Amino acid sequence: MQLPQNKGDWVRAQQRKLNQPIDLDTLLWVRNRMMRLEVEARWADRIRLFEEFFPNDAMIPRL
Repeated sequence: MQLPQNKGDWVRAQQRKLNQPIDLDTLLWVRNRMMRLEVEARWADRIRLFEEFFPNDAMIPRL
């Protein structure tokens, strides 16, 4: 893994990651997985998965 030249490069890389759209295959996988977890009544896992892929927009990441 290559280390960034300075903190500014790292911050710009993280901002690019945050602004990338999620591809359709990933969204379909998440939807199917969440439905499966709901059928199995694994609510904590379902909530965790939802929060991972659809984070609270009100939270501002600290970079």
